[in-house]
Amino acid sequence: MAAVESGGISADAVTECTLLELQNRLGHLAFDTLERMADAPGSGVKLTSRVRLNCLTCAQGKQHKVNQYKKDTGQNAPVDEIGGVICSDIKGPMTPRDRHGNRYMINFVDHNSNYVRAFLAKNKVEATKKFEHFLVFFEKEYNCRIQVLRTDGGGEYMNVEDFCRATSVRRQVSEANNQASNGKAERMHRTILNMARCMLFASGLPLKFWGYAVEYAAYVLNRSACSANPRRMSPIEVLTGKCPDMAGIVTFGSPCTVYRDPGKRAWQPRAEVGMIVGKNDETKGFKVYIPKDMVVVATQHIENVETLDSKQNVQLQAQLKREGLELWRSIEEREEAKQQKEKAPKKKKKQVKSKKKKKKAHGTYGVGEDAESDQGSEGAGEQLAPTAASAAPAARMQTRHMGAKHVPVQVVHAVVTPDPRNYREAMRDARADKWKEAIKVEFEALESNNTWEVVARPRNSKLLHTKWVFKTKTHADGTVERYKGRLVPCWT
Repeated sequence: MAAVESGGISADAVTECTLLELQNRLGHLAFDTLERMADAPGSGVKLTSRVRLNCLTCAQGKQHKVNQYKKDTGQNAPVDEIGGVICSDIKGPMTPRDRHGNRYMINFVDHNSNYVRAFLAKNKVEATKKFEHFLVFFEKEYNCRIQVLRTDGGGEYMNVEDFCRATSVRRQVSEANNQASNGKAERMHRTILNMARCMLFASGLPLKFWGYAVEYAAYVLNRSACSANPRRMSPIEVLTGKCPDMAGIVTFGSPCTVYRDPGKRAWQPRAEVGMIVGKNDETKGFKVYIPKDMVVVATQHIENVETLDSKQNVQLQAQLKREGLELWRSIEEREEAKQQKEKAPKKKKKQVKSKKKKKKAHGTYGVGEDAESDQGSEGAGEQLAPTAASAAPAARMQTRHMGAKHVPVQVVHAVVTPDPRNYREAMRDARADKWKEAIKVEFEALESNNTWEVVARPRNSKLLHTKWVFKTKTHADGTVERYKGRLVPCWT
């Protein structure tokens, strides 16, 4: 009589094989699964060998990425020190270009404090220049040393190698297609862009102002609570040990009045309507867009901020005065320290240079920035405006508030809205009905004045083409008087 297995299967019907042979038969299942199936009663399989060997077919068909941390780590890097690890990433190209023709945003984030600086660039190759700028500023401002620069493997950072070797900064390059290796910098892009979009949409400014919104978003983030820092301290508090003063932060796009030095024009207005579009760590004052002149100026002389009440305006003036005094004292202390270290024969020559530097620092309180200038670095493209000669800037600061005098918001927005440049833009404009009426009035005037006479077209002659010119005429208070349209001949 034939032997019977415990599962009721005859011993003659049991198949004997090795673990590797059974794996081949069952589509390369896991070894643990195969052993459990073979040991089950009534399986009809008896393993003669349980040796497990590495299977090349399993590796080719089933291998996957090794599990990694979901966040940027400080492994093999001194992230516990301020400036120990600086991570960077580039975002772009973005459309439309900003007012200076920039299409890229380059950020630098300190791993320890989560401090961030956002730079604007026209192309990717400017990454090296921006890092040089950031390294000098960050090390001098917060008395630390940058040890590691962590970026992705993009070609835009290839030129950074020479600068890192010259300054003894170690380079770390993240793995390809692995965002976690440089996740802090990449996540910071999303945070900054989200804030900048909200600022732009709420202010009503054109999209070409996104560069100012990005810089101001980074400025606000550095003074805001950060969940990644101990006790949710702000990055500035981690770096300086002092809680940042929030009185100096104003809503992006806030209408205000800006002092403009009339010079010898005694009867010209002493202030103009502007809109606050930013502030950064290297400018002790606000960046204000003046629609009348289509320029951005950096100044502390602002009043009547429409988004603040009377008390908040007074607090803002006091904050600007304190910042001006601190800047002036720091400049004087640096110049005195330089003069003490210099040798006696060179003392006279160096003093002349220090006076020039003081004069230059004094002039930054009335800086003007042309709309078409190149923003190669922070504050580039700005020109010195006329200032009074002798007194320190803080002493000339106006701290009083102008009571109930407020600048209407509609005045600012009316000037900000540009006139159409051609007929096509006029028909697509929100005021298309107004422009159609202006065109009708212009045609009626031309016909009533017998401006032209209809004749047959001469042969072999070049005809002149025409162009529509549109202009919004306003009253002195900024309200619209009428819309004008002119049909003009073009001689070229």
